[in-house]
Amino acid sequence: MGTVKRAVLPYTFMARKKKSSATGESKSIAQSFVGGLIFTLIMVVVVPVICEILIQPVVQDLVGDNAFMWFSSSLIVTIIMLIVIVLFSVFLGGSAILKKFGIIGVIALIVAYWLLGDLPGAILPVAVIIIMFVIRKAKD
Repeated sequence: MGTVKRAVLPYTFMARKKKSSATGESKSIAQSFVGGLIFTLIMVVVVPVICEILIQPVVQDLVGDNAFMWFSSSLIVTIIMLIVIVLFSVFLGGSAILKKFGIIGVIALIVAYWLLGDLPGAILPVAVIIIMFVIRKAKD
């Protein structure tokens, strides 16, 4: 009898799951849209301010007027800032929005650029998403 109960238990648990209602699905769409919108606004507005006000002065102080090999101090600061911005893009950019919020998040990305008055600015993130999608499909 003990083995029968173990075999039946998962099936009874699965039967108790409730299917999501239409309001649950729309709530998920709304959450995806708001998430994509917020991620885009953070990436476009907050990240440059953080980089310029907080990170760049610290990096400039650390590097100073030192040169390394043929790299000047300003080039070193620029390279470090580029790395920081790329890291932010990985976690907040278009691909991250697509992974976390789906196509609705990408639509919100376009809307966020439109709200900021820079609709052509949405071309690059959307193009990168399309390129990554094509590359992923080609690998599969």
